Amino acid sequence: MFIRTSSLFVSLFASSSQPLLATDVMPALSIHSSTERAATHSRCPSVLNQHRIGYLETQIIKHRQIYYAGQTPLLHDGEFDLLVEELAVLSHCLSPVLTQVGVKEHQYGDTRQRDQQRHRQPMFSLNSVRERALVDNFYYQHQDKQLLLQPKIDGIAVELVYEKGMLVAASSRGNGKQGRDLLALMLRSNAVNSIIAYQHTLVIHGELYVEQQDWLQRGKYVSSRHMTAGIASQLSPIQADVMSLRFMPWRWLDSPYQDEVMALTQLAMLGFADMAKMSHVVERAQDIDDWLAHYQKSESLLLDGVVIKLAKNKLQREYGNTQNAPRWAIALKFTGPKGLSNVIDITYSVGKSGRVTPVVHLQPLALSGRQVTKVSGRSLPWLEQAKIAIGSRVEIELVGNATPQLTRVVNSR
Repeated sequence: MFIRTSSLFVSLFASSSQPLLATDVMPALSIHSSTERAATHSRCPSVLNQHRIGYLETQIIKHRQIYYAGQTPLLHDGEFDLLVEELAVLSHCLSPVLTQVGVKEHQYGDTRQRDQQRHRQPMFSLNSVRERALVDNFYYQHQDKQLLLQPKIDGIAVELVYEKGMLVAASSRGNGKQGRDLLALMLRSNAVNSIIAYQHTLVIHGELYVEQQDWLQRGKYVSSRHMTAGIASQLSPIQADVMSLRFMPWRWLDSPYQDEVMALTQLAMLGFADMAKMSHVVERAQDIDDWLAHYQKSESLLLDGVVIKLAKNKLQREYGNTQNAPRWAIALKFTGPKGLSNVIDITYSVGKSGRVTPVVHLQPLALSGRQVTKVSGRSLPWLEQAKIAIGSRVEIELVGNATPQLTRVVNSR
C-alpha cells in the first residue's frame, strides 16, 4: 500500500508542466510515522511550482463541483484525497513560519499533539450572558462609541491563515492557544477558497457551521452544531458531510482597516461569506431588542444569540482581553421555549475518533411547532453527576429556537 500510494503521489507531481524531481516529493502525510512526519518539513520542493499549485486548485474545484452536482465522479475517493493531500503539503511548504514551528516541535520530541495547530493569535471565548440587564450595562458604558450587533452562529470557532494568497493553516479553537488541525478538512470542503487574491498574510477568526437544511437532511445528529463538531472530529468524514460545511468570518486579525465592517466587506470581496450584511450599528437600546427578535426567527442558520461589540479596531486593541474573553464584546444568549418530558432510553454514539456521546431519548415533546424526541447527554461524567436515568423527568429548552438542550433534572428516577 505504501509503495502504491507513494508511486501515485509521485506521478501526480510529474504531471505538472514543470515536473519536480522524485526526490523532492513528499509522500502523503497520513501514512507517516511521527519520525517520518518530522522529516516532512525539510523535504519541501526547493522551488515551489506555482503552475502545479494552480493545477491542483483547478482540479480540486472541478471534482468538488462534479460531486456536488450529483454527476458520476471521475476520480476515486483515494485519488481525490491525494490531490488534497498534495495541496496541503505545498500549503505548509509555502509558509516558512509554519515550517519553523513544526521543525522546533519535532526537535524537542513532542509528538503528543501532532494533530494540533498553534494559533497565530489567541482565540478567546466571548463573555456570554442571559440577563438583558448586563447587556444594557455594556451598552450604556459604551454608547458614546460606535457599537455593532451581529448574530452569533452556533458552530465551532476556527482560525484560518493565508500566506501569499494560499490557505496554509486551519484550526479549531481548542484551548485558545492551539487547536485541532483542520487544514485537510477545509481543503476538501467548499466552505472557503484555498487560493484568494491577497498576497499578504491574512489571519481570520470565524465560525464553521452547517446550515439547518443540510442538518435536517442528514437526520443523524442532535443539532447542526453537533453535526459540525462531529465532522471536524472524525479522522475521515464522508465527502457528502464535508461538502455541507460553511464558514462565516467574524474578525480579520490585524486588519489594515479602521473598523470591522470595512474589514468584513473586504473579506466578502475576497470570496468569503458576507458578515458585513449582518453587522448592524446600534444607535439606541431598542435596536438590540429589534435585532434580537429578528434573529430569533432565523430558520436557515442555527443561532444561539447576538453579539454586541465595539466597531473600531483601534478601540478593540486598546480595550484588550481578560484571561478568557475580550473586554470589547458581550454575547446575549437566546432564551428559548421550555418544556418537561420523561427519559425513556439512553443510548451511546461512538464517533470515528472514539469519543462516546450519550443520547437521551424522550417522550415526544412539542416545542415551537416541532417534536423533540432526543437530546445530547453531553458526556458520561455529566450524565452520571446529574443522575439522569430512564424514568427521570427533565426540562428541555430550545436554544436559539433550534437546538434542544437538557437544562435541568426535575425528578431523578
